[in-house]
Amino acid sequence: MDKPTLFDQFVAKKVKMSMANLAILAADQAIPATRWHMLCYDQQDASVAFRAAWVLEYIATHYPERFVPVFMDFLLRLPSQGNPSCQRHFTKILMLITHAKAPERYRDLYLRADRERLVETIFGWLIEPQTPVAVQVNCLDILFNMTPEFPWIKDELKQQTEFFLRDGSAAMQSRGKKILAKLKKVKIAG
Repeated sequence: MDKPTLFDQFVAKKVKMSMANLAILAADQAIPATRWHMLCYDQQDASVAFRAAWVLEYIATHYPERFVPVFMDFLLRLPSQGNPSCQRHFTKILMLITHAKAPERYRDLYLRADRERLVETIFGWLIEPQTPVAVQVNCLDILFNMTPEFPWIKDELKQQTEFFLRDGSAAMQSRGKKILAKLKKVKIAG
C-alpha cells in the first residue's frame, strides 16, 4: 500500500490501523511532525488523535531531528491536551525530553522552554482524579527528572507518591516504590 493511501486511511473515521502501518507513517518524512502534532488535538475523533499521538511519540523517540521543529509548540500546547490517551503518549515524550540523557538538541530546547509551566501541567495531570494510572506513573518519572532543577519537587513528589501508594493499582505500586527509592538518593543542596 502506498503512503498517501495509508495516510488517507489514517485520517478516515473509524478505521483501525496496525502498529506496523503507524510505524511506516511515522518514518515518512513527507508528513512533518507538526502535522502529527496538530492531529493530536482532533476534537472530532479521539481515535485519530490517539493514533497521531502514538506516531508523534514514535517520531520523538526514533527521529529526534524531525521532532525538533514541533518541540516548543508541543510544550506550549501541552496544558490544553485533555485526551487521556494522548496524554499517555505525551508523557512518554516528556519522560524522554526531561531525562538527563535526552538527546542534546532536546536538552538545548528544553532549557529555553517555560519549565515552571511544565511542572504545573504535570502536577495537575498527576493529581487529577480522572487521570488514568498509565499517565500518572509517567508523571511521577517526569517530575522526578525535573527535581534537580526544582528542588521543592522532591518533597511534593514524595508526598503525592506515598498518597497514591495507599490504595494504588499494581502499576502505581511498582512505579511509586521505584520513585520513592530514587528520591531517597537525591541530595538537595542548601
